[in-house]
Amino acid sequence: MLSASGADGVMIGRGAQGRPWFPGQVARFLETGRAPAEPSLCEQRDVLLEMYEGWLALYGAGLGMRQARKHIGWALEAAAASAGREQDWVKPWRARLLRAEDPDAVADGIRAAFDDANWKAAA
Repeated sequence: MLSASGADGVMIGRGAQGRPWFPGQVARFLETGRAPAEPSLCEQRDVLLEMYEGWLALYGAGLGMRQARKHIGWALEAAAASAGREQDWVKPWRARLLRAEDPDAVADGIRAAFDDANWKAAA
């Protein structure tokens, strides 16, 4: 595909917000010509929790939580889309998670939000 266009590469911007696996999917598509499957909600949750723990480890609890906020919001939007939820589903979860002051409460809330989204997807 790149050779046909003469491009040296592709740029991925906002499409990866809340979907950190997307650049890998693009790379696999460029290599194989086949679109890989979207990760399950459980896989999405696990990626977000791993990233969240990384922010806390790198920046400490206070700054790490602030750094993670926008990414958590984007990940909730991606989860809603994956689960077939309306975007209104995101609002209360975003408010709860982005206002939490305890890092463990945020991690527990991420799990609860994805469980809630997964329940809808399974129904």
